[in-house]
Amino acid sequence: MGGATVSVLYRSEDADVSRQVKRALARAVPAAQRWGRLLEPVVLTIHPTHEAFEAAAQRQGFPWMRAWARRTSVELQSPRTWSKGRASDAAMTQILTHELTHCVTYQGVADDLSRGSRGIPLWFLEGIASVTAGQRHAPTKWEAVWRSSGEGDPLAVAEALLRSDSALVYATAHSAFQFLLERYGEERVRRLIAGMGEGRDFSGAFAVALGISVQDFERDFRRGAGRLANVFRNQGEEGAAGVEEAAGGSPQPAR
Repeated sequence: MGGATVSVLYRSEDADVSRQVKRALARAVPAAQRWGRLLEPVVLTIHPTHEAFEAAAQRQGFPWMRAWARRTSVELQSPRTWSKGRASDAAMTQILTHELTHCVTYQGVADDLSRGSRGIPLWFLEGIASVTAGQRHAPTKWEAVWRSSGEGDPLAVAEALLRSDSALVYATAHSAFQFLLERYGEERVRRLIAGMGEGRDFSGAFAVALGISVQDFERDFRRGAGRLANVFRNQGEEGAAGVEEAAGGSPQPAR
């Protein structure tokens, strides 16, 4: 579909899930290819238990995690074993769009594991996937973003916070990428990914594509977060809603 090939592997007990996955892929693949083509085939495996999923993803100790992507693979815990025992078609489409956006990004930067050798921050990887999927998050804790205090900084130490405050990490990533997209536009994001594909690290490709350093961009985002934090603190959410634009284009809080 869309010039891409996605193979779905599953056990017989997940035949119904596989049909839902295939329906969702028809919408998820075109959405993910907003940022580039899936040039290599992707194998999506539906795992019958969370333990099997964790083993395949090599991500232990994340009981809330249901899917994981690499350059040419997506691991999915069968919704049959989720706490609700199912997923709506809309939820499945969001999940697969998110994971396939990771595949598009990894293939675009020509890197198997990507984060390690290209220096891609977690806020960009998770932000681009979350925004593309149209996911919603708990309101961003603007105070935490603004103050950026060491161990609690959801931009600088996002990976370390995943276990203790994943909601903050994903909400901040979504907001930071939305801020980037609204300020600089889609074409520059594509140039950023292409720049990494040409061999630059994230910081170098970012500066060339956007004309600003990563550090300056993050500083601008924090300033916007600081303005929102003050408004939320002084006026509450209703008063804050009207000052998003004044806060330097900071997006609405996500999920």
